Amino acid sequence: MDKNFLKTILNRLRKMGCHEADVFFSKSKTSSCSSRLGKIEKKEESSTNEIGIRAIINKKQSIVSTTNLEKQNVYNLTEKVVEMAKVVPENQYCGLAESDKIKQVSKQEVQKLEICDTYEPTMSLIEKEVIKLEESALDNKEITNSEGAEIAYSKNSICLLGSNGLEIEMEKTHSDFIIAVLAGSKDSMEREYDYKSKVFYNELGDFEKIGKEVSQNAIKKLNSRKLKTCKSDVIFDSKVSSSLLRNLFSASNAQSIIKGISFLKDKMNNKVFNDQISIIDDPLMPKKLRSKISDCEGIQSKKKFLIEKGDLKFFFNSLSSAKQIKHEPSGHATRSASSIPSVSYSNLYMENGEVSKLDMIKSMKKGLLITELMGSSINYSNGDYSRGASGFWIENGEICYPVSEITIAGNLEDIFMSLIPANDLEFNFGINAPSCLVENLTLGGK
Repeated sequence: MDKNFLKTILNRLRKMGCHEADVFFSKSKTSSCSSRLGKIEKKEESSTNEIGIRAIINKKQSIVSTTNLEKQNVYNLTEKVVEMAKVVPENQYCGLAESDKIKQVSKQEVQKLEICDTYEPTMSLIEKEVIKLEESALDNKEITNSEGAEIAYSKNSICLLGSNGLEIEMEKTHSDFIIAVLAGSKDSMEREYDYKSKVFYNELGDFEKIGKEVSQNAIKKLNSRKLKTCKSDVIFDSKVSSSLLRNLFSASNAQSIIKGISFLKDKMNNKVFNDQISIIDDPLMPKKLRSKISDCEGIQSKKKFLIEKGDLKFFFNSLSSAKQIKHEPSGHATRSASSIPSVSYSNLYMENGEVSKLDMIKSMKKGLLITELMGSSINYSNGDYSRGASGFWIENGEICYPVSEITIAGNLEDIFMSLIPANDLEFNFGINAPSCLVENLTLGGK
């Protein structure tokens, strides 16, 4: 959409009495293909254009959006959003950033981040490779069924203009795959999956190799045993350890602090992990999924230590939530065309430790290697933690047999304090962590 038209909308909003306003245009294009048991189940190509208009009058805020971009329709919505802003309840914390606090983003800065793939895979290529992905997994007699495979590519462009002088233009790409298969025997049936997301399509990996690894890992799970309820040390494989950082993000989100439902609410600048742990949110990493120069409110994005040598250093916030907790804006506001700003992370990760996952396994007399988590019961007010799990039992430093139908339980405060990271960190998602050893969790079994 023509930027000048967006500026026209802003001018109309000012003339209609808006003290503050912004206009958000987004354009997305997606190609995806899925297969199951060697047959293409779905092929989709779609594109969506959407415009969102936000009006603020006397601390009253409203937003409307539409995919109908005809000028008259947009003009009508402009009138509608102003009328809505006059009658909604007051929100003393809403508003745009002050003009002198805005980070104006240049095209050169965005380009340096390398967040847009110049290569666009064709649908025929995606179809060919999703078949290859699944067939390579099915090419094993012990794989008896498949939940399917899917590969997707998307390209997203945004243009956000604010009455405070904010101008953000950005283009990003995102590619991912998922595959899940079932291995079976007379006495056992086990599922295994793999999933990965990247900015660049060609960095997803060798699909034939990925399929074979998934099938092998499924077979390793066959004839799993149940454990007796016990206390045990646990290794969270790097495939699942990022879930602990998701829990940390939820507890360190300013929205949780405002509601008083986080066990971290009084932990600022206090020990949350041991001294060896650092956890970083870095929006300026090239070629990463959630990289950006500024957040959606124009606050400059910076590399920040969430956890520095074990200490909690900030709460993730937006302008609104920062005002409520009386902190400086952290630059973590996110939104779509149809939503007001909320809070999210950028590229959140735990730094590598000093030991390998293999050495962790070798050092365990008895313990559990978790390779899959399911379900959850987490009380963020007090940190109580419980999840379903499966994986492999370890004795005398060796993996002995697969185990399933386990419940792991503990408290996040204790989990965080005892956690030791391995050195196998990879960046495959928005949140990433190496494998992690956690001491003395309760394992619920038979």
